[in-house]
Amino acid sequence: MVKPVQLSNGRQWRTQKDALQHFKLMLARYANGDKICEPADHEDLGALIARYDSVLAPGEVTKAGAGIEYFTRERNVSDGWSTDCFHVHRTDGTSVDFSYISAVKCGPTAPS
Repeated sequence: MVKPVQLSNGRQWRTQKDALQHFKLMLARYANGDKICEPADHEDLGALIARYDSVLAPGEVTKAGAGIEYFTRERNVSDGWSTDCFHVHRTDGTSVDFSYISAVKCGPTAPS
């Protein structure tokens, strides 16, 4: 079954696979520690965070928090694994990592 993806900024893809590829290529354009500097990339990531946050249960901590200041690409490391991912840096000075894969797959799909 095809699951279209639509973001609040108007970006849309026919399938989740297409949306995942878009964000995978975006992540690959930046090196670890880089600030996401392209305005269109920042806008897409902001809309992706809104998608993720829109399906949270009341009271759950959102990824956007107090507001989004900027995004970076970082390496997360833990026991036995490491991965490159996006981090959202909030206006209150806090930051958190997020999975574009989870955000694409968890959010609402585009209207049929």
